[in-house]
Amino acid sequence: MELVYRAAALALTAAVLTLVIRKKNPEMASLLSIAAITAVLLAALRYAEAFRELTATVRTLLDGSESYLLPVLKCLAAAIVTRIASDLCRDASQTALASAVELTGAVCAVGISLPMILAVLKRIGGLL
Repeated sequence: MELVYRAAALALTAAVLTLVIRKKNPEMASLLSIAAITAVLLAALRYAEAFRELTATVRTLLDGSESYLLPVLKCLAAAIVTRIASDLCRDASQTALASAVELTGAVCAVGISLPMILAVLKRIGGLL
């Protein structure tokens, strides 16, 4: 929980500094924003080990089959990257580019999930 407070404090500080800097130097404001995002994400990596343990447990429950687990993890990663990239584009006043990134993320999520959907349909077909 402490990480959330630190991340929020860093983000709010960077947001205020970005607002102050943006008027005189918009490029530096964008770089500050990217640096703050990087710092917050790197701090969140401390919790990656617990997530890895959870995925190992789920893999065991699924008898080692990754046909269900990998698409979910890939969709999660695509959603995170899409959200951050589109927000950065909006911060740079590039709303059309942000929309393009979001559309690409949605198309990728569907493409990533298709093998899982097919696997589920095959299992359902086998039960009938």
